[in-house]
Amino acid sequence: MATQKPTPVTHIFKEVNIGKYKTTNHYELVEVKNGSSKLSNKLNISANRNCALSMPEYWLKLHEGNKWAKKWLTGLFKTPNVNIFYGDTKHKTNLLLFEFSNDKRFLKVYFYPNYYTSNFTNIKK
Repeated sequence: MATQKPTPVTHIFKEVNIGKYKTTNHYELVEVKNGSSKLSNKLNISANRNCALSMPEYWLKLHEGNKWAKKWLTGLFKTPNVNIFYGDTKHKTNLLLFEFSNDKRFLKVYFYPNYYTSNFTNIKK
């Protein structure tokens, strides 16, 4: 029997400080759908600088209190779909799908609690 995909908690973010940094984008939470927020109100998404063997395209860091967390939450890895990336939390316990708008000004993060897959051939959010 196949595991059913749960309904994700959808976080919608808008980019702030546009163009301030070359390799990092900051996003602020605008809206949460299907539950309460599972992420911080601010996100830091930075380009990979080839520091890890897993080689993600980007890294995600959360905002804790008045400063950015010291550790990255997850890497953002490519999928077959343009502008859609995936990551996880708690060692592949929770799936995160990241959908960037074409101009990267908006970001939707789909948080799937207690669900993980690496099969992204036919992504349906």
